[in-house]
This record gives sequence, C-alpha cells and structure tokens, in this order.
Amino acid sequence: MDQGIIDMKVLAKKLDLLEMRIKELEDVNMKLLIKRLEKVECDQYVQKDVFTTEEACQFLDISPSQLYKLTSKQKIPHYKPRGKMVYFDKKELVKWLKRNHKNEVLVNDTE
Repeated sequence: MDQGIIDMKVLAKKLDLLEMRIKELEDVNMKLLIKRLEKVECDQYVQKDVFTTEEACQFLDISPSQLYKLTSKQKIPHYKPRGKMVYFDKKELVKWLKRNHKNEVLVNDTE
C-alpha cells in the first residue's frame, strides 16, 4: 500500500480510539470536579453561622418534612425574622444535637 494514501478503516479506528480517550479524560475530570465541589459544600458549614432550611437539613441529615415538623412543634431552635423564612443558628443546632447525652459504659464480662 502506498504511504501517501490513507486507509479509511485505519483512520476510522484511530478516530474511535481518540474519542474514547477524550471521553475517559472528561470522566476523570468530572470525578475530580465533583469531589472538589463536595469538599467546598462540606467546608461551607465550617464557615457559616446561620443556616437556611435547606442547609439545616443537610447539616442535620434530615428531610425537609422532618425539619418542618420539628419547627412547627417548637422542638428545634429556629428564627423567623420576617415571619416566613426560617433560619437556624449553627451553634444552637449543635447544642440541640448533643442534648440527652447517654453516658453508656461497656463492661467487659470476663474481668
């Protein structure tokens, strides 16, 4: 075969391989971006003192409906500065999470 002529089948295979490699790179970059975004989202809780309802749900790892029940029954500290929007103080949420501490000590039966 003449070196000046390009075989279309070889060219098509090389193009397919190139597209696969690009896709792999996109996947790797996307995974890295997602990981970094999750870290940024996690770090936001360290810096914020006041949470919205959505942020409080994420911080407490509960559903919005569960948080709504807790606020409507006055079982969780919250603020409504304008009567509608609900806000939560981070320090108060941490204190609320730590309430009812159980000091259980495991005793080794073999001693």
